[in-house]
Amino acid sequence: MRFTRIAFVFALIVTARSAAAQSGAKALTQKDYDQWRTISGVALSHDGKWAAYSLVPQVGDGEVVARALPAGAEYRYSRGFIGRPETRAGAQVRTGERSPAAQITPDGKWVVFTIDPPRAEVERAQREKRRPADQPKNALGMMSTADGKVTVVDKVRSFKLPKNSSRFLAYLIEPADTSAARRAQRDSTRPAGPPAAAATPGGAPRPIADSAGRGGPRRETGSMLVLRDLSTGTDVPIADVTNYSFDEKGGWLAYTVGSRTGDTDGAFARSLADGRVLTLMTGKGNYRGLTFDKAGAELAFVSDHDDFARKHPRFALYQAPLSTGKTKVVVSHAAFGDSLIVAPGGRIAFSDDSKILEFGLSPAPLDSIPADSLADKAVFDLWNYRDARLQPQQKVEATRDRDRSYAAAVLLDANIVRVLGNDTLSNVTFSRDGRTAVASGSLPYALESMWGEGGSDVYVIDVTSGKRTRVKSKVPSEGGAPARLSPDAKYVVYYADDTHWHAFNIATGKTADLTGAIKGGHFENEQWDSPSLPSPYGVAGWTTSDRSVLIYDRFDVWELDPSGTRAPRVVTDSVGRKQHITFRIVNLDTAETEGAIDPAKPLLLRATDEATKASGFYRDRLGVVAAPVKLVMMDKAVGAPTKAKSADVVVFSQSTFQEFPNLYVSNGQFANATKFTDANPQQAQYRWGSSELVHWTSDDGVKLDGILYKPADFDPSKKYPMVVYYYERLSEGLHGYVAPAGRNVINPTVYVSNGYLVFEPDIVYKTGYPGKSALNAVVPGVKSLIARGFVDGNNVGLQGQSWGGYQTAYIITQTNMFKAAMAGAPVANMTSAYGGIRWQSGLARAFQYEHTQSRIGGSIWEKRDLYLENSPLFFADKVKTPLLIMSNDGDGSVPWYQGIEMFVALRRFNKEVYLVDYNGDEHNPTKRANQLDIAMRMQQFFDHHLKGAPAPDWMTKGIPFLQKGRDQVPSVRATSQIVP
Repeated sequence: MRFTRIAFVFALIVTARSAAAQSGAKALTQKDYDQWRTISGVALSHDGKWAAYSLVPQVGDGEVVARALPAGAEYRYSRGFIGRPETRAGAQVRTGERSPAAQITPDGKWVVFTIDPPRAEVERAQREKRRPADQPKNALGMMSTADGKVTVVDKVRSFKLPKNSSRFLAYLIEPADTSAARRAQRDSTRPAGPPAAAATPGGAPRPIADSAGRGGPRRETGSMLVLRDLSTGTDVPIADVTNYSFDEKGGWLAYTVGSRTGDTDGAFARSLADGRVLTLMTGKGNYRGLTFDKAGAELAFVSDHDDFARKHPRFALYQAPLSTGKTKVVVSHAAFGDSLIVAPGGRIAFSDDSKILEFGLSPAPLDSIPADSLADKAVFDLWNYRDARLQPQQKVEATRDRDRSYAAAVLLDANIVRVLGNDTLSNVTFSRDGRTAVASGSLPYALESMWGEGGSDVYVIDVTSGKRTRVKSKVPSEGGAPARLSPDAKYVVYYADDTHWHAFNIATGKTADLTGAIKGGHFENEQWDSPSLPSPYGVAGWTTSDRSVLIYDRFDVWELDPSGTRAPRVVTDSVGRKQHITFRIVNLDTAETEGAIDPAKPLLLRATDEATKASGFYRDRLGVVAAPVKLVMMDKAVGAPTKAKSADVVVFSQSTFQEFPNLYVSNGQFANATKFTDANPQQAQYRWGSSELVHWTSDDGVKLDGILYKPADFDPSKKYPMVVYYYERLSEGLHGYVAPAGRNVINPTVYVSNGYLVFEPDIVYKTGYPGKSALNAVVPGVKSLIARGFVDGNNVGLQGQSWGGYQTAYIITQTNMFKAAMAGAPVANMTSAYGGIRWQSGLARAFQYEHTQSRIGGSIWEKRDLYLENSPLFFADKVKTPLLIMSNDGDGSVPWYQGIEMFVALRRFNKEVYLVDYNGDEHNPTKRANQLDIAMRMQQFFDHHLKGAPAPDWMTKGIPFLQKGRDQVPSVRATSQIVP
């Protein structure tokens, strides 16, 4: 462990870097990728004086950085990590409960963060296939902003801080026992007692049996919880804790205990003011779901304590007023007989006034079938046409189904329980006061959803009476949830299949069409080019008291009266549509993100110029007829800002293709922004490039945009080889920074550094003709660049992945203008792919051909000729372009036999074709070695065909099965091999 203090001296750094102007600049290679770092998990102190973030390399150990703003002291600590583990690039396997993003205490005195184990240790544990309990563990770091000193606690599973208090921190230590210790315990001659429990994957509390026989009740056992007083550095250890939680105000710490003997099991609450401990319940059993009310005066949890004597105990729901500590059962374990049980892992939440308690109910579990009873029986899946979901989907969703719960509520004053959800109404959202809920479900439309149709029925439920009122049947789910409840529960707003927004008045039962009569406003996606309902641009929010709802069109923000009586108005005064600037509201007050927008406060708008891709921020006001005021606009990609809670300080990123998205600090007017990070100073050593927006007209008569990436030393009098990469629309990424990396798609940074041009054209589609649409967009775009004189028209390649892979396979059957092509995970035969399964989700593939990305617009029986016409396989005899295919046998999105069909067809005609299958890997390779390998082979393939480099051995000699995994292919070849 090391810690460094850096006295901050900020120097002017040139952001527009030209590699050609730098002596000794070099081309990027794979050995350079690992040093590139990203910034993650940005946190701000309440007073805006400190920022903390992580620098995370592609491979290796990162570091946490704490920085005094705008230009003060800077402290760093190795392997510190801010942000959730699953967000980091190349994240290593972690054990233990997921800790939250690191936090700066409200007073700004401490930065608390997770410390990764050394990556080398993690990789060694993976190679040795150690049990989760024996893998390297995270540590906890507590950095003082006064001097940068870091206190480290090893083997910490998770940590929590109160939301609005700076004094206390709680952290849970990993269990001390290891596999070796458990084995020794089992082999010892200790007195009979409960057997030791094996650690469970993910570091969850360990179950332990309480009966000598199999199948008896099992308890979770905990580990040491430490409550630290950050003001004094004193610790209070609490043994055998399984769960813990602070209330928002920082007045209480609640925790549950699961001991090895069960003698001290229970639920407890500790007053942080005076150290009093309330015993809420004790007795052998499991305790879960600790939940405080908003005021920090009530606590709820579930436990199987009352029923623990049974073989399969059931949970009950409890409420504990902290003023008395007298716990009472509000839903007993036997309340619903044998049909439903209180869900041990369901959501628990108090209404804002603490008078209603939400909880979950689950179907009673089926008894398990003993394994030995299956020995002489057939084991199979039965596919029944009446099933709401196909068997593969049921398999994928089995864990979710086992853990599913139905929404329910307890009216605490009346002691009334309402069951609100069921299999038909599976999604339930409560109002803040708990008295109204919106429920929806898609089960009645399960069959038609298989081919991309369907929707959800939406109801309003009066929680106090249980009355259900139908709002609308078959509401589409485009753009997210099918319906949304207003903050004060007066309205339900939804987007219907007429492409209009509607508001249902809960009090009157009447529905108003909010947008149907508006002229000049398009609330459905104007650029939609799939044969399905256009998605809406979305809801921005509600004003206080549900007076109005704010809804987006393509460019502007509209304020609409949900009752339908007041005239709509354009908040942004149509400036967006007139100037082709897209405005979107930014809510900097994170405490109100689920509430209403105060009309008295100014609105911050994020702005993007559709034509130039410039971005920035504007200010506007509700109820004022005036154009939005520009704060800042720049030819960069500007990131979403983070605001200090109690100060006029914001932090945001800005980037271009040449400039990494470093962090800047400014005031709320975005004036005098100061850069305070430099994540990748090594970039100056390499030949970089530039990006340019280009325009042309497709053969379908559509004006299109695209990005042209050029080498840093670009000379328009020279001719360059070019690789074309596409998907659908990519021009929005003009100012996006692309870190050098190895993947199964073209990395423009790497290719321009090595002397290529890279072209990323936008594609728009005609229903029924996806292949031809791609052809008609890409080919004229390439020709327009060739006409400018700097593209070597004889050395242009194509590359696409997934949908782009399909388009690559199609284009080379229609034109021979491309010298080489690479198709990753392509669909070659729409007739066979149509009837397949997306194994990762278990969904039938038909929906994407009839209504979504593949854009045929009908079933294979209705549009048979179009399925054939758009399938590259049936035109394989026309191909003259050398093709490299990646098709992985673990692909859960595109059936890997699609790549095989194309390979076998081209092989029949003795065409130059190669197929790489990364065994067991996915649609986009997840194993880093495979990512680098396909990037290497793709670049070798293009270097050979477009730059005249020697062909590597794998192209000229192949790799026989017996030589798998070896870098060199022997000179002795099997005589049966075909060499094109």
